[in-house]
Amino acid sequence: MLYEWKIALRFLKDGKAQTLFILLGIAVGVAVQIFLSSLISGLQENLIDTTIGNRAHITITAKANSNINSLDFEYINTPKKEDKLGNYQGIIEGLQKNKEISAVSPSVVGTALYNQGESSTSLVVKGIDLELADEIYDLKSRIAQGESDIDSNRVLIGTSFANEFNLTPGDLINLSLPGASVQSFIVGGIFDLESEALNGSWIFMELSRAQRIYGLNGYISNIEIQMNEPFDADILAPRLTALYPEIDASDWKAENAQLLTGLNSQSSSSLTIQAFVLVAIALGISSVLAVSVVQKSKQIGILKAMGATSNSASSIFLIQGGVLGFIGGIFGILIGYLLIQGFVIGTTSASGPIFNIVVKRDNLVLVVFISTMAGLISSFVPARKSSSLNPMEVIRNG
Repeated sequence: MLYEWKIALRFLKDGKAQTLFILLGIAVGVAVQIFLSSLISGLQENLIDTTIGNRAHITITAKANSNINSLDFEYINTPKKEDKLGNYQGIIEGLQKNKEISAVSPSVVGTALYNQGESSTSLVVKGIDLELADEIYDLKSRIAQGESDIDSNRVLIGTSFANEFNLTPGDLINLSLPGASVQSFIVGGIFDLESEALNGSWIFMELSRAQRIYGLNGYISNIEIQMNEPFDADILAPRLTALYPEIDASDWKAENAQLLTGLNSQSSSSLTIQAFVLVAIALGISSVLAVSVVQKSKQIGILKAMGATSNSASSIFLIQGGVLGFIGGIFGILIGYLLIQGFVIGTTSASGPIFNIVVKRDNLVLVVFISTMAGLISSFVPARKSSSLNPMEVIRNG
């Protein structure tokens, strides 16, 4: 087998220009695959992180509820008695023991109205346990002004709401609550959840205070859950409803079906493009090796006349295909990395890159493996042609 390797490499060296061009073609094809897959993957991860990174993956409500997601603030009304969830402490204890779940946060959700002069806005009031809610919303690190303080009558408001009404930490705000009551609160801090809608409409206050305001003493509106694997939310949600018959559980995937459909379509388009690139690589290798069989037919005939078997002749071209695919794949990784770095530098603004692009090592190994296999497969036809050469005819006609 050693002499087949020597001859295969010599054939590649003899046609240096031809070899370099096909290597460049393979490298560019592999680079496109790496760049495209990393770009699409980074974009999708960024979209998913923006959508659910600091949001609930599953929302548990009382069975009588209409499965309205607590994130859809425009649909939230004042809690009704039939909407309240009792025995929530026992449910939370059970959820916290589940290894699939990373965070559990009970909350009371209601509405309020804020008036300032002739301007007014409706708000969503979320009563929370700050320590538990912080594991989902990361509130403490998202405080733009003031402190993450909701003790007593202090509340946290969003940056958009604060900017609209020129509010700062320490200011007093009067909220119109259900039952025509008006209560005063002190702005403890101003948060930025990186969402214009949420920053302009959400207010966080202490859970027990929200329970008193909305007449839900001993009850809550919902339980918000974050998972270690967000894409398993649709699997866990029905299991929770079976385990706790008194609840309903809605997952983020069902509520973001359109987004997931778009991401799947994006992935399909990317795979289709990569498949065509792979076919182009294979055709390029096959055509070069087919020409090589014709060019080297006399040498192959001489080798066969000296005792080389048809399998040995085939192996020479299979080795060439594999070597071209492997080396082209390695160079493709380098070019792909440069393309990614160029894209990151070119799209980085003062606030940082648009999104992170991470090249996964497993993907690199897979790409090199695929390019090598493509080289081997595309060299199969030239290899068969070389094995069928009649040494006497080749030498006589050469």
